Amino acid sequence: MTSASPLEAECPASSPDIVTEDHICALELSSGAWVETRGRVYGPVGAPAVIVLGGISAHRFLLGDHAEREGWCPGVAGPGHALDPLETRLLAFDFLAEEVAPFPTVDDQAEALLALADAAGIDRFRVVGSSYGGMIAMALAAKAGARVTRLDVLCAADRPHPMSTALRAIQRDIVRFGLSRGDGAGGVDLARRIAMTTYRTADEFAARFRNPEPGSRDGDGVEAYLAARGGDYAARTRPERFLALSHSMDAVAVDVSAISAPTRLLAVDEDRLVPASDIADLAGRIPGAQLTRISSLYGHDAFLKETGKVNAFLKAP
Repeated sequence: MTSASPLEAECPASSPDIVTEDHICALELSSGAWVETRGRVYGPVGAPAVIVLGGISAHRFLLGDHAEREGWCPGVAGPGHALDPLETRLLAFDFLAEEVAPFPTVDDQAEALLALADAAGIDRFRVVGSSYGGMIAMALAAKAGARVTRLDVLCAADRPHPMSTALRAIQRDIVRFGLSRGDGAGGVDLARRIAMTTYRTADEFAARFRNPEPGSRDGDGVEAYLAARGGDYAARTRPERFLALSHSMDAVAVDVSAISAPTRLLAVDEDRLVPASDIADLAGRIPGAQLTRISSLYGHDAFLKETGKVNAFLKAP
């Protein structure tokens, strides 16, 4: 059962030419849990629709059109880019997290997305998903294949690599340790610092921090950089939310044999979290899937930083 209602925009769109809609849906998941899910749609009614999903820091304000939320896909989502809200209808949403016990599955996330798409009057859509969002994208394509016109997955596989699970398990233990001592935010801070070392490559850290120019962006060194990133993330992420989404990633096991939509996969040779070999293996198990491999100093974060290569990938026919 699902009920839906529009939301008033919390902040004007980033451009007066971009049409926006906010939606909130209350629904009962297949698991029996009742949840509310929130999404934002950018772009003209009737335009081709694209569901856009990012990493665990992503949210419904895809274009950063909120006083306290930065856009999480700059250079790729926006006028003139591959995901153009003047030519397409873009749907982004806030991931379900601690409101689903013990944690939401990617199937739960897919059900929430389908409810939001229905509320927005979107029947068929392309799905673009990166990192955790790529896992959800595959679950969505497996669940509602007749509605998916194309599936583009970046830096994601159908199941986590054991080393990535090991690193996230340590992060979760740190957060729980912090919570047990009344400092959940401190736990999230430290966990995020560890995560930052897995998103990028050793070569990038060497280039930035081995001999940084005094007074430059990286002049205070790698420890200051990690402290800044950890503190920023902890200031806007509840410990309970972090734990729920971290568990969700490590529970993923998508049945890709159910995916029938045309599928394209992007792998990064230097990605430590989602090895390119895992994505190559995935490509062999989805009929007709096309694999693109790139090299990037940014490792897993290439889907955020390599805007030229990502735009080219998404624009390719």
